Amino acid sequence: MIPGAAKREMGVLRLQAWLLAGWVALVLSASLYPFDWDWGRLAEGIRGGFPQLREWIPPSRRDTIVNLLLYVPCGLLGALALDPAAHALKRFLWPILGAAALSLGIEVAQHALPPRDPSLADWVLNALSATSGTLLAFAYRALPRRALLPSTRSGESAASPALGILAALWIAAHLAPFVPRLRPGRISAAFADSLALDLVPSRVVAWLACYLVLAAAVRAVAGWRDFWSGLLVITVASLGLRLLFVGQRLSPDEVAGALLALPLVALLGLGRARWNPTKLFLTVCAAMLLSGLIPVSGPAPGDTSWLPFAQLAGGAADPGALPLMERLFLGIGLAWLAWTSRTTPLPPLGIALLVTLVAEFLQQWVPGRLPDTSDLAALLIGAALVQAAPPPRLRP
Repeated sequence: MIPGAAKREMGVLRLQAWLLAGWVALVLSASLYPFDWDWGRLAEGIRGGFPQLREWIPPSRRDTIVNLLLYVPCGLLGALALDPAAHALKRFLWPILGAAALSLGIEVAQHALPPRDPSLADWVLNALSATSGTLLAFAYRALPRRALLPSTRSGESAASPALGILAALWIAAHLAPFVPRLRPGRISAAFADSLALDLVPSRVVAWLACYLVLAAAVRAVAGWRDFWSGLLVITVASLGLRLLFVGQRLSPDEVAGALLALPLVALLGLGRARWNPTKLFLTVCAAMLLSGLIPVSGPAPGDTSWLPFAQLAGGAADPGALPLMERLFLGIGLAWLAWTSRTTPLPPLGIALLVTLVAEFLQQWVPGRLPDTSDLAALLIGAALVQAAPPPRLRP
């Protein structure tokens, strides 16, 4: 039998690997945005032997800062995700080589993107960035630290692939396409645009459910002693980062949902040593059901029949629902909460499926709503993810 400490370490390594995968996805999104491919341009670069990658062009101050920061998590998480028992040279070189290969592949692919300029300087800066992240990982492992994830009496940790996916989705939802606004005027304009948005009650309740899921994830990772400090920092950072990245807006719905979630989190006792995951799970289910049944002002959609994966396929979206990335976060988070809940008269995952199906079915008669199966798809994806690890029995 594997000792409890070894189980916790394996859980942490698994979580760090999923976080690394999520960060790599963000790097790809940021580096290949706006995805306007011109394959003839790439063919021309291949025939010319990639002249831009053979010439050193001094980058701007902005590009230097971005490239020196972007790959730090790749080196950090890459080194931490490797088996600590492996040879130190391997744990040092593999993350750097992997990040350098990723950066080189992106620079080559950027030949097919007219708005992008491949650069040898970018590749060198990215490699240095990954190196600094790897050094940070070695420094972190050399320092005394306590376990990242709380464990149960049986020695199991709360680590799950779903937690890593939730972290990646949350970051992507608030930062994608990961292109920063560096001019104060653009940040002010984004703030003004955000203030002009209308408050949609159905989205307020949906955001309330999202922040309850976020609170449960923070509780699983940080434990109860560091819970409130971690949750407040992440909440403030999440709202603020909406204004600092291109394509993002800080909606009043999210602000209201976050403010409503904080007192509810306190009532549910997530900041105490003992808490009841089932109460939180049922609260999120109730919030999802309510958010799906609140009418939306404006003309009702012409077609109120079920549209399988409508939003995932680029079709008409429910005007009262969250954007796709946030809907995935909520669906996967609900499946993870169901997996962590105590036994109820009905299976928790069955309750979550029932709530989702009922909400989508009743939307056929709710003014302004458009039923589709995107929420159900997200829940099923989450159910598949939590099956990839032993069920994390969180401390009550």
